[in-house]
Amino acid sequence: MKFSDYFSNDFETSENHYLPELRTRYYRCRNNAAKEASLKLIKDERGKVRAVNDEHHEIFFETSSYTCIFTIISPTITETAIDIKITTNKFLPLGAGRKIIIRLYEMLDKRLPFKGVSLYK
Repeated sequence: MKFSDYFSNDFETSENHYLPELRTRYYRCRNNAAKEASLKLIKDERGKVRAVNDEHHEIFFETSSYTCIFTIISPTITETAIDIKITTNKFLPLGAGRKIIIRLYEMLDKRLPFKGVSLYK
């Protein structure tokens, strides 16, 4: 992690992220199954869904400590990629956004059949 990451409130996953734990995760399921699992995860996090954009395949929600966007894209019919963008509400975050993303991915790994990380570089 870079030194500036400890003071950043914004973290986002991507296909070629420099931190391996913040790379896009792929699951063996259809888009609808991933969306339902994400909505259940939000409910377990006590989050409030603010918007579901089916055109861009995004779910925006917020909790008391952070706001988050799940982007759910299916490159093939039986494969779905989930990216997460998070903004924490802390004065001195100390990398809290990264820890939350790791926790959210671990919860998704338990709910969906995991395929791999950053498969299409």
